[in-house]
Amino acid sequence: MDKTGYKTQNRHHKLPKYHRETEIQKMLEKSDQQNQRDYLILKILWSTGLRGSELISLQKKDLEFNEKRIIVRNGKGGKDRVVPVPQEIKNLLKMWTNNLNKDDLVFDISSRTLRNIVYKYAGKCDFTSKPHKWRHSFAIHCLKNGMDLRTLQKILGHTSLSTTQIYLDVVAEDVQKEYEKVWG
Repeated sequence: MDKTGYKTQNRHHKLPKYHRETEIQKMLEKSDQQNQRDYLILKILWSTGLRGSELISLQKKDLEFNEKRIIVRNGKGGKDRVVPVPQEIKNLLKMWTNNLNKDDLVFDISSRTLRNIVYKYAGKCDFTSKPHKWRHSFAIHCLKNGMDLRTLQKILGHTSLSTTQIYLDVVAEDVQKEYEKVWG
């Protein structure tokens, strides 16, 4: 157990790859100049931690604009969960879905199209990326900014807290690197 009382992951476990916030911002800037749909997709991945499969199966009826949240139906393991969204995303989604029927997909795209969108903007910034890397980035960003591990677990839809704990190891590794920059 670490000092937070949570069991830490085996150090030999491969840590998830993620983007630094500056990298995410660069990719968002590139997409903002190109395509509204792509920009919205990337913003949702970044600010919600949705899995790619959850994003492409999202229907208008899953959006609760009054509550600023998305209901993920039949997520991994067939579970439903509630994912909060920032006001900016709520506003963009409201405009984007204005002419859709409640059962329409928010983004009528395939998983391949989603991957290609992420590849495209990462490539414009000389990065490599996959949709799931954005989910990892979201989780690490949340922890670095003080989000409670159990809250993050609920947002990500992890059944087991140990699945979410892997992100603590990434944050700890980053802290060590930053410390060594200053103190050697």
